[in-house]
Amino acid sequence: MAELTYHYDGSYAGLLSVLHRIFSWRETPAAISAGAPAQEDLFSAPAQVATDPERADLLLAAIREHLSPETPALVRHAFFSETAGVEMAIYRYLAHGWKVRRRLDDDLACPVVAEVHRLARRVRGEAHRLKGLARFRETADGLLYAPLEPEYFVLPFLAAHFSERLGQERWLLHDVRRAKGVLHEQGRWVLADLEVEGAPSLSAEEEHWQGMWRTFFSRIAIAERVNPRRQRGFMPLKYWKYLVEMDNP
Repeated sequence: MAELTYHYDGSYAGLLSVLHRIFSWRETPAAISAGAPAQEDLFSAPAQVATDPERADLLLAAIREHLSPETPALVRHAFFSETAGVEMAIYRYLAHGWKVRRRLDDDLACPVVAEVHRLARRVRGEAHRLKGLARFRETADGLLYAPLEPEYFVLPFLAAHFSERLGQERWLLHDVRRAKGVLHEQGRWVLADLEVEGAPSLSAEEEHWQGMWRTFFSRIAIAERVNPRRQRGFMPLKYWKYLVEMDNP
């Protein structure tokens, strides 16, 4: 019997639907990948699995009941690392979990457990940094706009944070690299594809405060103690592009 290569729509719920089928039917995957199969494979049979929120919820409920309480969050954070092969890494992690049950997330000596923890830690770390480094700009129409280019897909985690922090404000988080955005209005937010051509026009007040902030930032520095290498350690260079204080006035 040919091994199965599973294909899904690329969503988190889609992956959970695939994993629910695999564990329920006691199958062993050859691979799990997003999108439809490009061509027939002589050595594995393709299986296109439709996203089923009910199946996804059933798997999460089983994980919470039988594995570690930390496991669902670790799986979700690792998935949004978008690392090549993350689907199989999560499969192997959960397959090990069904063997060791509640001891899963204490078993860090196991490579499949350590890998998922490593990916989840990276995503959590970047989300945490961007909660402080995201710079919202007020546009001419009153929207608070923050462009970002994160290494990992952290918009869902940032959205929940800023929704609570900014209350009823109208704002947009824009992942420029992935052409996706989170729009928040009237206390609710939605994640969708987003293409923005050119930089948005800023309000006069925003231009004023940006100038004031750059002046403060430049004058508070002690020239003799400027240490670019140490500065990059605290604020990695990859985030400087959208920091107001790093713009040229």
